[in-house]
Amino acid sequence: MKVPSVVSALLFLSGCAAAGTSIPAPYGVTQTLTYADRNPDDPYDTEWKRPSKDVVLYPETQNIPLDNLKKHLRPPAPRIPDSYDIFVGLSSFRDGARCGYTLFTGFQRANKPSRLFFGVVDQVLDDDPRCIEEYCKLANEEWPYEKCRYHKQIRVEEFHADEARGPVYARHLQQQMIEDEEFCLQLDAHSVFTNDWDIGLVSDWKTTHNEMAVLSTYIHDLRDFIHEDGSNKAPYHLPHNCQTTRGTNGLVRTVAADIIVQPKFPQLTALWAGGFSFSKCHAEKRVPVDPHMLWMFDGEEFLRASHLWTAGYDIYSPSRTGSVVYHNYTQSSNHFERIQVDAKQHKKERTMAENRFRLVFDWPFMGEVDTFELTTKYAMGKTRSLQDYLEFSGVTFNPEEQDKDTCRQLYWVPYTDPSEVEELLGDWKMGEPEKPTTEETPKLQALRGISMPSDQMFAGGFFMVAFVVLAYVVFTKMPKRKDPEKSNV
Repeated sequence: MKVPSVVSALLFLSGCAAAGTSIPAPYGVTQTLTYADRNPDDPYDTEWKRPSKDVVLYPETQNIPLDNLKKHLRPPAPRIPDSYDIFVGLSSFRDGARCGYTLFTGFQRANKPSRLFFGVVDQVLDDDPRCIEEYCKLANEEWPYEKCRYHKQIRVEEFHADEARGPVYARHLQQQMIEDEEFCLQLDAHSVFTNDWDIGLVSDWKTTHNEMAVLSTYIHDLRDFIHEDGSNKAPYHLPHNCQTTRGTNGLVRTVAADIIVQPKFPQLTALWAGGFSFSKCHAEKRVPVDPHMLWMFDGEEFLRASHLWTAGYDIYSPSRTGSVVYHNYTQSSNHFERIQVDAKQHKKERTMAENRFRLVFDWPFMGEVDTFELTTKYAMGKTRSLQDYLEFSGVTFNPEEQDKDTCRQLYWVPYTDPSEVEELLGDWKMGEPEKPTTEETPKLQALRGISMPSDQMFAGGFFMVAFVVLAYVVFTKMPKRKDPEKSNV
């Protein structure tokens, strides 16, 4: 009799109820995350030989909170107007040729190039090729009857490379070029697009079923994923960020991406990647990049993720549908070491930025710190708490503890204070049911409709299992009927 297995299920349910959380039902779609078992003390240890681990993910359930009392809550549904523009931000450091090709493939391979606007922060020395000039050379060859086609849709902020202060400052300037576009894409300036990339990105973003979604990951190298005609040969193994380590002076950095096998849906993550980030532009406008984080490389991405998450945004790695742009990882010869920067000033600016980072996360530091606008314009969001983000991301600043990976199925965390998001969207209130869009499948409509209170869900499940156990016991104890053909009567 297999009653013990049923009893175990009952105990599991009661334990979840006591804890106030339970794992949502998995539904039909699954995808496998394969992640490296790294040395916790040195994730780049080449002598650490451990097999990778696999975990099954259930993306259809990821927008359902774990808290039983909040399972009826969902993020706001995506809003896509009939016509929309896309802003693409690029920050180029003495990389004109590759930057120009990024612009060219962006326009040439877009489904609606007239709806695209690029913003380029071009950091150059006097004799360096300019990004816009390199683009115009390619554009004039492709469209010879129109001088530098689409050049009016390219906004450029050019300044001398000696004035460069690292990627965060450049991304701040990049943000200033956003106008009234609906969607915003941030890329490294040495990326390559594929055909209809604009359609693929918006389609993938929509399947998050979250207006506050940000698609972000460490995108693949070019390899052979792009055919000569620009069509996409998307790989079946796509990057997903779920492990952190400590870089320069203990600042948080993401370890090289792990892999999801054949992802069918975008997958919720806690970590953001600077080389690929796609969202509604209200994310860029509501969560400004802090320009005082000078010379920050390690720490930049974690800081951005924490600002986005506390402001109500959720980060997802894209599926194959959204894997439409690739990274040119060939090494550039134009390094920061080649520019003229006062060494003492550089050290001072870098130390003050690192201390600013430490101050944000209530981490001890020594020396000067720049606190300008830290608690106002560049403060953490009010929608969710920083402490909740640290728990969600597995990152700790306790010297006696180590970071925990998030290589598992994550679940949407409802807003502690939804007022700013409600004000942004106007017609959405957290807790009120939304009408599903006409393009939703019946399965997703059913998924969105799960709103039974947790106590009712548990009670119903308990009695259902109890009924099955009772029926099984009664059935097995009933006397068996005699076969009339074998009766002695």
